[in-house]
Amino acid sequence: MIRSMDKRLCYLWLVLLMGCSSINASDIGLNGGIYANYGNSYDFYDFSENLLDLNFFYNDMQGWIQYEYSNPPDIGFMTNDIRKFRLEYLADDFYVKLGDIYEFWGRGLVLNQFDDQVTNFDNGTRGLYFEYNKGPLSISHLNGNSDIWLLGGGSRIPEFNNIHNMVANRLHYDINSFSIGITQLRSNEDHALTSGPSIDINHDIRGTYLSWSGGFADLFMEYADKSSTQKVSSFGGIPNDTLKRGHGYYQNINFYFGNWGLSTEYKRYAFDKLQGDITANEYGNQIEYQQMPTLAKEHNSTLLGRVSHTYSFNDERGIQLELNGSFMDLAVSMQYAHLSRNEVWKSNSQSDWSYEPLNGFLPSSDVSALPYWENYNEISGYAFNDRLYFKIGHGINREIIKNLRNFIGQQSDLLSVDTSFTEVYDSLEWDGTWYYDTTLVPFYDSLFSADYDVKSKLWQQAESFTIPLELNYILDSGYSLGIGFQYQERKKFNRMKGNATNYNFGSSRWTMYDDDDYSQSFNTTTTQFSSEDGAMVKQFNRLIYFSVSKASKWSLTITHDATSAYETGQLKDPYYNPLEALIYGDLKYFTGNRKNTNPPSWAQNRWVSAEFAYNMTSSQRISIMYGSIQGGLFCSNGICRIIPPFNDGLKVSYSASF
Repeated sequence: MIRSMDKRLCYLWLVLLMGCSSINASDIGLNGGIYANYGNSYDFYDFSENLLDLNFFYNDMQGWIQYEYSNPPDIGFMTNDIRKFRLEYLADDFYVKLGDIYEFWGRGLVLNQFDDQVTNFDNGTRGLYFEYNKGPLSISHLNGNSDIWLLGGGSRIPEFNNIHNMVANRLHYDINSFSIGITQLRSNEDHALTSGPSIDINHDIRGTYLSWSGGFADLFMEYADKSSTQKVSSFGGIPNDTLKRGHGYYQNINFYFGNWGLSTEYKRYAFDKLQGDITANEYGNQIEYQQMPTLAKEHNSTLLGRVSHTYSFNDERGIQLELNGSFMDLAVSMQYAHLSRNEVWKSNSQSDWSYEPLNGFLPSSDVSALPYWENYNEISGYAFNDRLYFKIGHGINREIIKNLRNFIGQQSDLLSVDTSFTEVYDSLEWDGTWYYDTTLVPFYDSLFSADYDVKSKLWQQAESFTIPLELNYILDSGYSLGIGFQYQERKKFNRMKGNATNYNFGSSRWTMYDDDDYSQSFNTTTTQFSSEDGAMVKQFNRLIYFSVSKASKWSLTITHDATSAYETGQLKDPYYNPLEALIYGDLKYFTGNRKNTNPPSWAQNRWVSAEFAYNMTSSQRISIMYGSIQGGLFCSNGICRIIPPFNDGLKVSYSASF
C-alpha cells in the first residue's frame, strides 16, 4: 500500500516537473548538489554512498528530488532509487507541499521530523501538507505514511521498522508578544516486534504550547497528552481498552541582562514507566514523531560525545541551566543538568520489581531512579591582535547506568526445625479389592525469630572528567596552525552494598553477608576496565590533533587517539597501519617483519589518521582520510548510535553545488 502510494506521488511530481519544462527556461531557477562518500578499511567496514539533490523554482512553485545510489551506505540498506521528493506551492494565504514532508511544531512533544543520515533516523511523512495563513491565524494539516527503520543489535543494518499512517493538525495564533498553538496527531501504527507478528496500535496525541517574548525575558511552555489503544482481532479490529496513557511537559525561560543570558529548562516526560531501556517488544509508549528537547548539551568534543547520556523520551524528568556571556573580551559559557526517571524502583527479589512515583517535580538523586548529572564550563577568545584563537572547556558527568538490585526490607530467621514422619495411606482399587499403600511423609514444625533488616543494592555507575583545548594561530603568510588536545579520565564500575549478597530462589530468602552477625554490611566496587596489566580503576583517554591550513583553500590534519584500558568484553584493536608505525618509529613494520594484524601491545589502544581537505572551487570540496578511527558513541538530536571502529582504511568525500 505504501509502496504504491509512493510511486503515484513520485510519478505526479515528475509529470509536474516535465510540464514546467515547456515553460520558457529563463523563467525557471535550477540548482542542486552532489554528495559522495566512500570508505574501505582492513576490517571490512566498507561503504559507498552517493546522493544527488535537484531543486527547481518557478514563480510560486518549487520542487526537490533526491536520488541515492549506495552499495552499501555507511549505515542502512543498499539503495539505487529516488530517495526523496517534494513539490511545494506558495500563494498569498496558502502553502501546499506534496511528497516527503518534515515539520516541527512547538518543541517536538507532538511532532518533530528530521532526516539524520549519520544516525540513520528518518521520521518524515510521505504525503500531503496544507497550511492556511490569515493575519495572526495559521492552520496546518498533514497526512501520509511513514516507514521508519530502527537499529537493533547490529551497528549498521536496521533490523526492524514501524509503519505509521498518520494525520496531524495544528492551530497557531499570534497575539502581540504571545503565541499559542493547539496540536493533534493520530497514527495507526504497525509495530514490529523482535519476533512473531507485528502489533496494530492506534495513537492519539493532543498538545498545546504557549510562548511569550519580552525585552528582558522570553518563555515557552508545551504540554502533550497521549493515549494508545491496541487493535484486537476478536473485536474485528476495533480498538480495545487503552493500552497506555502518558503525558509530557517542557518549559524554557530565558533571561537577558546586558551581555549575559541565562537559559533555564525543565522537562517531565512520562509516556511510559521504565525500569530499564526501551525495547522493540514494548509498545504503546512514545512514538517516533515525538522528538523532544533532551536537556543536555551536545558537544563538538569527540571525547565528551563518547560519554553522552542516552536520553529517555518515555520516562525522564530534569532541569538544565546555562549561562552565556562575555567578560574581559572572553566568551564564557557555564552549563549544569540533572536528570532522572520519574520513579524509584525497588526489587522484591532479583527478578521482581515495583516502583514508587517521585514526590514533587525535581529529578531524584536516588540511584534506583537512574540519575544523571552534567556540568560543562568553557572560555574562548582571541589574543595577540586576534591572531590566536583559543578555547578551553571543563566537563564532568556522572550517571547511574543500570539499577540491578535495590531491596530494603525485612525477613525472619529460621531458628530450629523439628522434623518427624507421619503415615499417609493411599488407597487403590483393583478388581474390586482394596489395597493400601503406606508412605512416610516428613512433617515440619518450624520456629522463626523476630524480623531483622535486610539491605541489598547493586548498580552500575559511570563517571568522567574531560578537558578539551583548542588553539589556532594565523601567520602573516595566510597560513594557519592549529592544535587540539582532549584529556579524559573515566570510571565505569559495578557497586554493591548492604548486608545481603543475593536472593536465593530455592529458599525464597536473601543470603546474608555474615551468617553470624546480620548487622555486618559490605561496600564493594568492581571496575569495568582492564588493560594488559589487569584491572584498571580509571580509563585515561587522550586525543590530540595538529593541523595546517591555507585560508579557504586546503587543510591537513593529523589525529592521534589513545586509551589506557578497554571495557570488559571489548575486543582490542587487532590492526596496525603504516602511519601508526611511522609516528612511533617502528621501522620493523616496513621491513616485512611485522604483520599489520599483529601489532605490538602499545599499538592496540592507539588510532592514528591523516586527513587532507581541498576546496577545488568555491562550490566543490574533496577530503581524503587515511588511517584508523576508534569509533564510539555518537548522539544527534537525542538519537544515539555506536559508530564502529575504522581500521587501516581510506575515506574519500566529495561535495559540490551548482
